[in-house]
Amino acid sequence: MKKYLVFTIIILAISLAVQAFEINPKFTLEADYNSNILSLSQNDLNRFESGNEPDKFLLETSDDLITSAKLELNLKHRLLAGHTQINRIAVKYNKFLNNDFEDNYFFEVSLKQFLSKKLNFGVYYYYYPEIYVNRYDSVLDAENIFRDFTYSKNSFIGKINYSLNPKFKFDYKFGFSQLFYNEYFTEYDANNFESGIGIKYVPKDWISINAGYAFKISKAKAGDAFSDHQPITIIKDGSYQADIFDLSIDLPALFSLFSKPVNLGFGTKYEHVYFQAENGLDEYHYGREDNVFTFDSDMRYKIAKNFSLKCFYKYKFRNTRSPYINVEVDKKYNLYETGVTLVYSL
Repeated sequence: MKKYLVFTIIILAISLAVQAFEINPKFTLEADYNSNILSLSQNDLNRFESGNEPDKFLLETSDDLITSAKLELNLKHRLLAGHTQINRIAVKYNKFLNNDFEDNYFFEVSLKQFLSKKLNFGVYYYYYPEIYVNRYDSVLDAENIFRDFTYSKNSFIGKINYSLNPKFKFDYKFGFSQLFYNEYFTEYDANNFESGIGIKYVPKDWISINAGYAFKISKAKAGDAFSDHQPITIIKDGSYQADIFDLSIDLPALFSLFSKPVNLGFGTKYEHVYFQAENGLDEYHYGREDNVFTFDSDMRYKIAKNFSLKCFYKYKFRNTRSPYINVEVDKKYNLYETGVTLVYSL
């Protein structure tokens, strides 16, 4: 949190030092239905619906309606050699209708600097005070007690964008994030590193194609989280590496409604995650590989000068391969999300 405050103060100080800048606020309101908010396997869904394990699940319902509000403040000026710079401060809050333990929010602070018409870079920081995952038993407990599995997250991203010509654009990004779990699961504390490239191709005015690849490394504390005198029977190591591929197609102004263009978007993402645990007793990580697929689509429409509307749908599922059948059953899930987003900007 201290890093977030320092970063905010720096950006505000820069902005106030500039004699003239534009302030462009934006407010976003979203209603989103999620069919499986905790990404539960069918086995866990059956356990929840049976009602026989009230200590395992805090859920009222496995699905939910989420209402989100996001406020952004964009400061535009020309600080570096007369080139445009955009500073942004934003906060987003997510409210769950039936499961208020999942309510969450995050902060964003960013800077985007244009060096020329073709080249710009951005620096982004995100802070998540608490993210709820599920309830699990802790290696610190002698008895089988379910504890909230939660963590906070710092995320830093740097990105460079280069436009070769009107048809081709390229980008490179590097991300670093820190995950801090609560006192019952400190072995999952991790540093994540992600490096990726992207390309955008615009063959015609009515279509653009985006493709990207990223490689991610997550290094968990595992045994380093415990002192020598703590009698831990099984050290859990959540470290992993992942290959991430994404492809999307945008169809701007393919057709019109009331003389205004309707924009369509379709995307897919594939993540191949392979865990690094070396202890065969660590069943849920040893020899495990995840294949995660995401498919999404959206329709965007500008209602008026300051108002825009988006309707979206996303389907996601995960398949797991493991030496242990119970792990494959417990980690396989699917879900879908659908909703509407309304944006007001000045």
